[in-house]
Amino acid sequence: MRIVAKIILFTISLNGLFAQSGEFIDSLKAVTSNSIIVLEDNCIGCIVMDSPCETYSNSGNPKNKYVIWKNEKGYHIKKFNVCGGSKTVNFKKWKNDPFGIISSRSMEIDTTSLKYPLSLNRKDSTWFETGINHYKYYHFQFLTDSISEITIKDYAFREKNEEDDVWELTDVEFQKNRSRYEFNNSTAIKELLDCLISAFNKNYKQLKVIPIKGINH
Repeated sequence: MRIVAKIILFTISLNGLFAQSGEFIDSLKAVTSNSIIVLEDNCIGCIVMDSPCETYSNSGNPKNKYVIWKNEKGYHIKKFNVCGGSKTVNFKKWKNDPFGIISSRSMEIDTTSLKYPLSLNRKDSTWFETGINHYKYYHFQFLTDSISEITIKDYAFREKNEEDDVWELTDVEFQKNRSRYEFNNSTAIKELLDCLISAFNKNYKQLKVIPIKGINH
């Protein structure tokens, strides 16, 4: 009974934490001068230890939610996960402003379909969209722009390197996929994702989650 009670309390706590992020987002939406992006990053097949959490829930797969908004005071980022939330990071200027990318390329962001890599089935020589067991995916919500929600798997992207010409000569799958990677890397979606991840990494310490008392995984 104690174990069952702990599981119930743990589930209630997690629901409360995610409700907390929802209430925070609702408070931002209530201010019409705010422009808001919400980005969730999830990792499939990852077992991660992350202080202040001992481990993440969801079978150890980490899940973080970043709320990014802009108003007359500047730019702001706040991070949430199952442990709690971070302080708000505030800054006046943002090189390669994500809201500028959205403003200038909103139609492209809303209509682009990424081209995921293909793999060869050696038995019947047919091509199919590859599935990778260990990958990250990102979910975008554009709360103040008329852009549909977008989910992106990170293996859509591969950075160009000096050995690509050699790989194209020797690897039939890379021959098939090189143009797909090049297309994906050129999209506004990739530019926006890179812009946000760069800011998260740069402000990693300030975005450290402050655990809510009693939440310990």
